[in-house]
Amino acid sequence: MDIDQLQAFLHVANSKSFTRAAEKMNVVQSTITTRIQMLERHIGKELFKRDKRNIDLTSAGRSFLPYAERIVDLSREGTKVLQLEQTFHDQLVIGSTHALWDYVIFEAVNEFIKSNTQISIRMITEHSSFIIRKMIDGLIDVGIVFYPVYHSKIETKPIIEDIFELVAAPTFHLPDYPVTSETLRILPYIHLNWGGSFSDWIQQIFGNHYLFQLEVDHVSLLVRFLESNQGVGFLPHSIAKRLIHDGTVISIPFVSDTPLPKRYIYLVNRKRNNNIDYLEQLVSCIKRSF
Repeated sequence: MDIDQLQAFLHVANSKSFTRAAEKMNVVQSTITTRIQMLERHIGKELFKRDKRNIDLTSAGRSFLPYAERIVDLSREGTKVLQLEQTFHDQLVIGSTHALWDYVIFEAVNEFIKSNTQISIRMITEHSSFIIRKMIDGLIDVGIVFYPVYHSKIETKPIIEDIFELVAAPTFHLPDYPVTSETLRILPYIHLNWGGSFSDWIQQIFGNHYLFQLEVDHVSLLVRFLESNQGVGFLPHSIAKRLIHDGTVISIPFVSDTPLPKRYIYLVNRKRNNNIDYLEQLVSCIKRSF
């Protein structure tokens, strides 16, 4: 089993095509076929189900996929570390979600970069679970995530307890009646499922199978719809306060028998990190951004 075989496996798994995998790796299709066959012989299991029209992972292939991804990632990271020595003093890899990058911590990392030009910075945008898994594998140094991590290799620090706010554009026509959990259903409400306690809270208000007129899965989409006066929506205070400050949205007083949900934001980092001096400076910048 070698890296070329694993990369061929990953390309076929992602594209569901030997032809596209060959194009991606700049080899002929027979080379991809041979690499997959050699990998299957090494493992002793078929990794793909093949018929005339479709290619899909077998049960063994699905089980093997995350391990193949991790091996290839570690190999790629090892190569980068060797290349890094020629140009930069060190490297820090930072992971967070799209919402926090765009609306909270970008300026903090930008500040750190300007004062540490000798450090190579790599930023990863992913869900919290992905960031934590990569950190356990030693591929991410710092993460800003939405739940604590209990692992011997990772240190977890709560940064802030965030609360959700109901917001709308300044030009949105607010109703004469108070906005409550009951009257919220009357308003044009734009839903973004923030997960965790927020999901449970929304279910209490709207029910388990409520169909929203407008539902998005991306905070930038929510903000754009709010700006275009399409309705009201909930944002975490850490994001809302910046948009309120620059006049993009206003906070709407909201009364509910069930208190608005809260969630912690955590800063996680690998213990015994070689970049400890730079890491502490970066962590300090990130904490100030909240």
